[in-house]
Amino acid sequence: MDKLFRVLLTLISRGILVTVCIPAACYAKAWVSDALGDKTPKHEGRMSLDFRKHLDFYGVLITMVLGFGWSKEMNHDISQLKNMKRDLTFISLTQSVAYFLMYVILRNLSGAIFGLAPASFLLACIYRILSKTGYSCLCFGVIALLPIPPLDGFHIFYQFSWPKFRRWYFTNYQKIMYWSRYVLLGIFFLDSITDGEFSILDPLIDMWTWVWDHLVFFDVDWSKVTVKTLKYVFGFKGL
Repeated sequence: MDKLFRVLLTLISRGILVTVCIPAACYAKAWVSDALGDKTPKHEGRMSLDFRKHLDFYGVLITMVLGFGWSKEMNHDISQLKNMKRDLTFISLTQSVAYFLMYVILRNLSGAIFGLAPASFLLACIYRILSKTGYSCLCFGVIALLPIPPLDGFHIFYQFSWPKFRRWYFTNYQKIMYWSRYVLLGIFFLDSITDGEFSILDPLIDMWTWVWDHLVFFDVDWSKVTVKTLKYVFGFKGL
């Protein structure tokens, strides 16, 4: 029963990821694109927090099952950009930055909530849901930076790649896009197939977790932070 309950909390966290976090990251990317002159995402309805505008059916299905997945690909018209290389780099970075910021927010929020009453069953459940959602955001941010088409990391790599590679990419575009999806699925399933023995994503995610936890959180003891906040800011007595 305890295991089933943990699975339920995981599914709730992934539901929040799919309906709130992914749309927020897509909205941020569409907003930056619009601000830099490319109106295509806005005209296609991507400047919206409505999750139905951003989700891909198979991406959602795999996200709910594995915790990894993808959103609907966003179209762009590079002819509308003033500085193509610079602007496409900014646009491509936006989604990962948005996910990383959501990780920071959810990590702080979950820690603060748990610090209110560590022994509370309800707050412990909320902590688990928010912390899992935040971790998923971190994973999505890392995945988006992979240099594999059609991910944002590839678009950044492409802007700074050599002419011969760009010609090869255009010549073999259809084949590359076809096989790259299988490569991504292989990366997602590799951890499950090998029962955690071999994973491409885990070292990258661990590295980014270390970076954020050491440069942003400084090993904060959230129980003490919460108590001090209640005492000195809100005037709670007896703490």
